[in-house]
Amino acid sequence: MITNPEIMEKAGRRIKKKAGASPYLSIQKAFRILELLASESPRGVTEIAGTLGLEKSSVSRLLKGLAELGYARPDDRRGQYHGSARVLLLAQHYLEGDPLAREAQPILRELAGTARASAHLAVLVAGDLVIVAKEPSPERIQVQTRVGGRTPLHASAMGKTLLAGLPEKDLAPHLAVTLDRFTDKTITDPRKLRKALQEIRERGYAFESEEEHPGVGCIGAPVRDPDGRWAAAMSIAGPLHGTPFKLDAAHLGLVTKAAAELTRRVRGGRR
Repeated sequence: MITNPEIMEKAGRRIKKKAGASPYLSIQKAFRILELLASESPRGVTEIAGTLGLEKSSVSRLLKGLAELGYARPDDRRGQYHGSARVLLLAQHYLEGDPLAREAQPILRELAGTARASAHLAVLVAGDLVIVAKEPSPERIQVQTRVGGRTPLHASAMGKTLLAGLPEKDLAPHLAVTLDRFTDKTITDPRKLRKALQEIRERGYAFESEEEHPGVGCIGAPVRDPDGRWAAAMSIAGPLHGTPFKLDAAHLGLVTKAAAELTRRVRGGRR
């Protein structure tokens, strides 16, 4: 039996700390499971536990809870689960309620039609680039992207624009990881990427030519929040051959003008 008051106090602090962290960790695990189911379904409890490095009992319990809430559904095969269409409600509420995504749609529609390329708006979410609005190109040949999709930060004009807008303390972790190579033009040297980001920061826009996919290019420009920070990135992207889209001054002007218009709208008309 523990009688030392100091030891008892330390043990109590550990118990409180563990108890306080538990709800947060459970939420974190649940959303990791949802993201995994969203990428591919059905998945079994054992597979999910192995992929995420979690205990099977914990995964099973969380899946049952998600199923009760309607965010996952059991498969006919025992222990297998699918993602549920209920997650679309969350996405729809976001798209309808977020002023940035809402104001962006008509601007992207006009931009895509004029540029003859797919137009996008993306933001950073927990270190990942997420496309929150898109207008497809009117051309028959176009890039394959989707709202909710992700793009590598270091290999896209949108991604490099978002990285260029980060303060050093937030940028440093992105330069401390392995930068995947997608083509022979992908920047994989952190020092070269840092230099490229500095140039983007100075000129206010980004070009990308075949850095993620061969034959595809992209032009990105920042959208500023009311405090002047680079809060989002707008882009046009398309095949570099077979469509009117080009990485030229004319198309750059279209993107920067559209990004400036969205900036004006989200700032309440202020210039």
